[in-house]
Amino acid sequence: MDGTSHNRDHFFKFASASTAQAVITSKSFRWSSPLNFNDPFDHQAGFSFHVEPSTFAELLVDSIDRVVFSDAEPTEPADSVFPGLIRLIRPNRDKINKAEFLSGMYAAALEVGNSLENHIDRFNEEICRHLSHSRVFCVTEEMNNVVMWSHYADEHRGVAFKLRCIPDLDNALLAAKKVNYSNGFPPFLGPEIYAIHLTGERRVDIPSLCWQIPFLKHSDWQYEKEWRVHSPLLAEPAGDGYSVFQESPEVFEAIYLGCKMEPKMQKRLIELAGRELPGTEVYRVIKSRREFALESQRVA
Repeated sequence: MDGTSHNRDHFFKFASASTAQAVITSKSFRWSSPLNFNDPFDHQAGFSFHVEPSTFAELLVDSIDRVVFSDAEPTEPADSVFPGLIRLIRPNRDKINKAEFLSGMYAAALEVGNSLENHIDRFNEEICRHLSHSRVFCVTEEMNNVVMWSHYADEHRGVAFKLRCIPDLDNALLAAKKVNYSNGFPPFLGPEIYAIHLTGERRVDIPSLCWQIPFLKHSDWQYEKEWRVHSPLLAEPAGDGYSVFQESPEVFEAIYLGCKMEPKMQKRLIELAGRELPGTEVYRVIKSRREFALESQRVA
């Protein structure tokens, strides 16, 4: 979670009234395991990769040709699907029959092409397993979203916290990244790029490519306008699926009380916020009388 990935100065976090009481008292939020999310594809997507085996075999052989027989010295190591290709073959390339060698390589490359679909499936499963062993804190850009209030604030009976991004505090929200929305899985490397990666002709940063997955959801979810902070657990056990992280009181800029919150709960939260977060403004959300919109009135 190092570094700042945006220039926003705040986000919003929805919660039920009971959760809000715990948050205000502890100044803490629960970060969840992706396995607890309501979207079964969240952190469980993968890469799509479609190419005819024979086409990929030809691309792979073309790259092998360049790696082994080019006059230019390779700049990448030969830790590829063909181990030791550069180290063992290249120094003796003048002593071998090039056509026979490449013909033999085509047979091996075709086997690779035929196994690509299964390989990508296993790769997707493995990367999703690693990425899901984590904790994620989800926030949103907007507060005045009727559907978000319904889904994440107990049908307008809960709250929305307005949370500051404060560089001087180095708080977690500085590392939030925007969620992207798509109708399909992201494409893997293009066939030619993947071929030259496998031979070591030019390596691609696969781990960086994999970081698309935690920040990708289906287009149906785009109304959420979600941002999230992703924290890998590394060697830690998964536990019960949640971790609690405390925030500085300065992070809590405002609290918005849902338009259907009962008066007793409104009073309780206003008093609690005044005691625990005296620098935080409190608003009551109301329905607009003129349009399908929410408005807010300051109450503390």
